[in-house]
Amino acid sequence: MTKSTAEAKPPKLGAKWRRLAERRCAAANARLTPARLGAYAELLASKRPVTAYELIARLEESQQRKIAPLTVYRHLDFLIQVGLVHRLESTQSYLPCDHPEHTHESQYLLCSSCGAADEVESKPLESLLNTIADQRGFRAENTVVEIKGLCKTCKSDDSD
Repeated sequence: MTKSTAEAKPPKLGAKWRRLAERRCAAANARLTPARLGAYAELLASKRPVTAYELIARLEESQQRKIAPLTVYRHLDFLIQVGLVHRLESTQSYLPCDHPEHTHESQYLLCSSCGAADEVESKPLESLLNTIADQRGFRAENTVVEIKGLCKTCKSDDSD
């Protein structure tokens, strides 16, 4: 049995994360719809970054209806714009921001073995990249730093 859009309910979202999402959207003068909230909740529930098509499959399963890819891409673009989600360029996947309470650039340590993504926040690195861009007369619109390697767990498993 399929549910209509009006009847579809997003997965449960913790009160803390919901309030934070509502505050970010209010600050951006943007509307947090149930569909956007549902996409955000699915990303929060994931243990690893997910592609747009993995997110579509999760949403279709939870809402028991077909969802157009364009719709999900619009939700993801919105969530990125308000600072709730980041896009990993190298894997074309998405994950919730670990520090959504303030604006910052994306910096990740990505495990090439297990796929874990650890968000780090380094003001000195952000400042250095901005300085380099300024020195060359370049205006950065988006800065994503992704460092691939092995996480602590995989590195330990590898040394056995």
